[in-house]
Amino acid sequence: MSAGFSSKVPDCVVHTCYEYEGVIMPHFMPLSVLKRVRKFECRPDDMFIVTYPKSGTTWLEQLSLLINHDGDTSKLDGTHIMTVVPFLEIVENPLDASSPPVIDRAEKMASPRILKSHCHSPFLPEDISTDDPKAKVVYVARNPKDTAVSYYHFCEYVPTLPTYGSWDMFFEEFLANRALQGSWFENVLPWWKRRNHPNVLFLKYEDMKKDLQGAVRQIAEFMGKSLSDDVIEKIAKASTFKAMKKNPSSNPDTLLKKGKQESGLEQSSKPSFMRKGVVGDWKNYFTDEQNKRFDEVYDKEMAGSGLVFEF
Repeated sequence: MSAGFSSKVPDCVVHTCYEYEGVIMPHFMPLSVLKRVRKFECRPDDMFIVTYPKSGTTWLEQLSLLINHDGDTSKLDGTHIMTVVPFLEIVENPLDASSPPVIDRAEKMASPRILKSHCHSPFLPEDISTDDPKAKVVYVARNPKDTAVSYYHFCEYVPTLPTYGSWDMFFEEFLANRALQGSWFENVLPWWKRRNHPNVLFLKYEDMKKDLQGAVRQIAEFMGKSLSDDVIEKIAKASTFKAMKKNPSSNPDTLLKKGKQESGLEQSSKPSFMRKGVVGDWKNYFTDEQNKRFDEVYDKEMAGSGLVFEF
C-alpha cells in the first residue's frame, strides 16, 4: 500500500497527489481549498458548471459566457474564458501548488457569477450539493469510455498531473475509481437524479455534438436569456471544437503556456489540451477484454438509473 493512500497506487500518483475521503486529488487542488469549497457561500444568482473532468467543461464556459454577452464575441477578447470562470478547487497556477487559491477571487467576484468545479457532490458547496440546490447548476456528462481516453491524454499533457506512461495502467486506475476526482459514476449519477429540479440543467456531451444550436437554446433558456436565432447560430459557430481551438481566448493551451513560463518549466511538444473532441475515440484504445470488463462495471453501476449514453 502507498503511504497516505488507502490502496496501492502507481508511483506517478504518489508523487503528484494525495487522498482525501477516499478520493485522489492533485496537489494543485489543496486540502485547505477543498475544505473552503464546501463552505463556499452560494448566491441565488450564481451559476455553477459542474462536470467530471474531460467532459466538455471549457466548452460550457465558452457557451455560458457568450450567452451572457448576448453573443458578442468581442467581450471575450484579450481575456481567457478560464480566468473569467473561477475554477473553485484549484490554485491560480496549477503548475505551482503554492500559488494563491482561485476561491479567493471567486469570493470577491461581483454577481452574477459563473463558477466551475469537477468535485463530486460531497465536496461541492453545501448549498448546491443536496437534492435541493440553492443556485443554478449546469451539469455536463460524457460517455465514460471517451472520458477515460481523453483524461489519460490530459494527464500526459499537464506536467503536475500523474504521467501514467501507458493507457493500460490508466485504464486500471480509472476502472478502480482511483482516477483523480474519483469515480465517474459517483460524479454523474447524483446530478442525473436531480435533473428535474428547476435549478439543474443536465446535458450530455454527445447530444451537444449532434445539435449545438439546440444546446445553446437550452442553456440560454436556463439562464433566463431570450436570444434570436441569429445570435444562437453565432454563438454555436464560435463554439465548435475547431473555432475554440483556434481562438487564444478559449484554447487552454494559452494559459498552460503562460503558466509554464512563469514556473520555469520547459514547453512540451506534446499534443494540445484540446485533442480531438469526438465521440467514439475510445474504440482506438480499449482492447476487447478491457471493453468487456468496463461494460460489466458500467451495467452494474448504471442499473435502474435510466441514463443512457451514445458510445
